Amino acid sequence: MASASSLPIKLIAFTTALVLGASASRINLRTLIINTFTGPGMYSRIAAALLVLANLKNVPWAWHYRVFQGILYHCLFNKPNIPLDIAPSTLFLPVITSSYSPLLECDYNFHKSNSTYFSDLDVTRSHLICALIQPGIEKLQHNAREKLVLDKEGKPVLGKWSIMLGGVMTTFKREIGMYQGYEMWSRLLAWDRKWVYIVTHFVKKGAVKPKEYILTDGSWFGKGKKYQKVNQNGHASEATGEDLDEKAIFASAISKYVIKLGRLTIHPEVSLEAAGMLPPKPGGWATMTNSGESTPETLEVVETDDAAQESSTGDEWNWKRIEEKNNQGLKLVEHFAALDGLHGEFSGSKEPALGRYRDFLW
Repeated sequence: MASASSLPIKLIAFTTALVLGASASRINLRTLIINTFTGPGMYSRIAAALLVLANLKNVPWAWHYRVFQGILYHCLFNKPNIPLDIAPSTLFLPVITSSYSPLLECDYNFHKSNSTYFSDLDVTRSHLICALIQPGIEKLQHNAREKLVLDKEGKPVLGKWSIMLGGVMTTFKREIGMYQGYEMWSRLLAWDRKWVYIVTHFVKKGAVKPKEYILTDGSWFGKGKKYQKVNQNGHASEATGEDLDEKAIFASAISKYVIKLGRLTIHPEVSLEAAGMLPPKPGGWATMTNSGESTPETLEVVETDDAAQESSTGDEWNWKRIEEKNNQGLKLVEHFAALDGLHGEFSGSKEPALGRYRDFLW
């Protein structure tokens, strides 16, 4: 007979085996399952096991698996090397990540809790960033060889590549019910001298479908990968779509990221250009060569006669069209960026406080 004190240990082992896929040599999963579903007290053990299975998304280490699964998928197992001739036209296209809202993510109204949107955003942003600029990430990780970022002495800046979240703002429109499926449509919204801005829409699962998928990988290791060229509207050619039902949108969020090489802030255009996502531009895009500045000024563009004749409304995604699309996004995020001033509203010891209270045990 299994003692009451052994049940938590078995439950932890059972959860670990399910989530981490532990090998039989370390955890005898067959014996564990048999002992769980047979013998005295099996009903309580079955209930506990079903609770874990129904909330796998929220068990310990599940968040780490979800985030790193996206990172490893795009940066190691299935690198999304988009052909350079169509790359600029895919710059502002979304990545779609599906999920659901289990019991442990719901509040007292049995709706998805507002706080849980942020952990979902971590996952979908990981997919977008890695799918979009994976070649740029790889080059910056080997900056000593690629020499994309140089210090004031002209030497490659050494340091670990990283991307850090600077802020999130979410607008809630409709609730997501318990175990209801939904999709997160995340895309690049804009960038400035320092920040990369990403917009994410939480959408009812299956309510909206893209006209086409640009990346189709075929398998975990990328065999059978195909690419489909997009037209001037940013969608695959010969594709038809339907009008969007705004009732299908549950919430929308804006996030901002800063890219670092060591402690040095990297201009977003450096990563985008290194990934092959930007078209040629007269005078070049803003870089950090020989500057060493954390937020370098954008280079002024001196237009030639040929450049002045370029149209931003043609079939080609040229540099003018990219900048127009980016400027449209910057208009949406300008007030979000102004929220950095909120830190100045902290009163600290200058004024009294209403009270001090304990959260849980602390």
